Amino acid sequence: MSSRPGPAELSSRADIDRLVEFFYERAMADPLLAPVFEVLAIVGLDEHLVVVGDFWEQILFRTTRYEGAFTPVHRALHGKYGLTPEHFERWRELWHDSVDELFIGVDAHRAKSKADAMVTALRRATIGV
Repeated sequence: MSSRPGPAELSSRADIDRLVEFFYERAMADPLLAPVFEVLAIVGLDEHLVVVGDFWEQILFRTTRYEGAFTPVHRALHGKYGLTPEHFERWRELWHDSVDELFIGVDAHRAKSKADAMVTALRRATIGV
């Protein structure tokens, strides 16, 4: 019998941090995404997770902590790794799976729909498709 709790409402910054950490563990082990995510070992994963948490907290709970610009970062990643539509789709799949495994509710659904919109925008801005 598993002692792991089932999905709960996504409702706090602690939940976002849990989701982001869970997602990044998967992405860094994913055969397609791992090479792109390896750069985080150099720039600092812990610091990056805080920034990503700030981003998602702003998206979901309308805070104002996030001060970055994610499009230039992804353009640079494309320049170095040659991102493809498959990279973006795999990111989306892993994000959806991570959300679904951990959370339910309105904000969980919104985390997935916002990710879908973000993937579409980033694909256009970075690889032109």
